[in-house]
Amino acid sequence: MNKKIRLVLAGTGDFSRKIFESLYENELFEIIALVSQPNNKLDRNKKPIETEVAKFANETGIKLFQPSKIKEIYDDLASIEFDFFITASFGQFIPNSVLKLPKILPLNVHGSLLENYRGAAPIQYALLNGDKKTGITLIEMIDKMDAGNMFAKAEITIEEDDTALEVFEKLAQSAIENLPTWIKDIYEGRAKAQIQDESKVTFAPKIANEEAELFFENTVQEALRKIKAFNDQPGAFIINNGKRLKIFRATYKKIKSPLSLKFKDGILYLIEYQFEGKKRVKHDI
Repeated sequence: MNKKIRLVLAGTGDFSRKIFESLYENELFEIIALVSQPNNKLDRNKKPIETEVAKFANETGIKLFQPSKIKEIYDDLASIEFDFFITASFGQFIPNSVLKLPKILPLNVHGSLLENYRGAAPIQYALLNGDKKTGITLIEMIDKMDAGNMFAKAEITIEEDDTALEVFEKLAQSAIENLPTWIKDIYEGRAKAQIQDESKVTFAPKIANEEAELFFENTVQEALRKIKAFNDQPGAFIINNGKRLKIFRATYKKIKSPLSLKFKDGILYLIEYQFEGKKRVKHDI
């Protein structure tokens, strides 16, 4: 295939960047433009922190758009000729007007094995529910969240000590390995779309910060699942002796830890944590 497949890619964080970098390095593809959320986070000096996708764009010289709402750049995207519009952990609703722009299809790399966990937090819900496996699904984007036809799936195993960070990494690697072949198959007309079974659908809505709070009345399993699920963000926390304590990693296995917490049915030993206003602490185990 001599003609390169032309892509517009939309994403924001490290998960997106890793996938987009792999497509950029693949000779099958030409990335025409990148779309990212605005640089909303500030550093200690109150200066905007670039999103990972914005950094990638600046490093490579790829055209970058950072609209508050993607409809703001409709005219810019309409002036570009591209085959696929692909999102991966972008974080904005895509209107129909934009979905109609690619010559072939708008696609989304979704972080679950659909029909399970439609929504913004599929990885977190898989961990909260104690699932042993999850994966990625490549779907056509339509005007209903994560409800489009499915083109391909790839499964990964969730190990006992995996947090959201490890699962994100595994899913990114799975996308890197599979996405080029999946896109090429769609481009060349070999991929078959599968309609989602609405009777099997479950949801994973956006997590509110208060949902990450732990209570001493929780079981060890309930607390540990929250810690794993919210390791990346917003961070599980508990009020301990009147102080807010963020917990990033913990175990029920007895280890040498200077800090442990007693829950309803047992003890958690803290591996990585942070008291409010203090530095993050991490212990080797």
